[in-house]
Amino acid sequence: MIRLEDLTKHSHTSEYLSSIIDEVIHKIGPNKFAAIVSDNAANVAGARRIITTNYPSIIDIRCIAHCFNLISCDIVKVDQVKCLVRRANILTRYFKNSTLASNWLKEAIDAKNIVGGGLKTYVETRWTTVHECTASVYRLKDALLHVCTIYFK
Repeated sequence: MIRLEDLTKHSHTSEYLSSIIDEVIHKIGPNKFAAIVSDNAANVAGARRIITTNYPSIIDIRCIAHCFNLISCDIVKVDQVKCLVRRANILTRYFKNSTLASNWLKEAIDAKNIVGGGLKTYVETRWTTVHECTASVYRLKDALLHVCTIYFK
């Protein structure tokens, strides 16, 4: 950590943000920077452009994780996906909140030699959990069907 500062009292213009970044670059030395990476908000993208114009050896890169996060958020807004994820979370919560059902599922997972862990919950603020949640239900399909067939007649 080179610098931590509360910037809430300042307007976050491209010029202001680039001046803060420029101070850090000067302090460390521009030859020690390969790239500047950030989200793509207009002011931040503008600050990246200013920095890379002033320092041609520094590459301007948009954060790919942020891009994936935005794509994931858009996908989850689609009604069919929203419904699928909501149902997967209901299923996951049921097994996480029921000691007996959770034990039955664990036994079925062990008996069927399914690897990869148990059910995962979708958390809105963590974009990778969309995949983890739906993939866990799909991966455990045989164990879930076994539990339903045996214990929920």
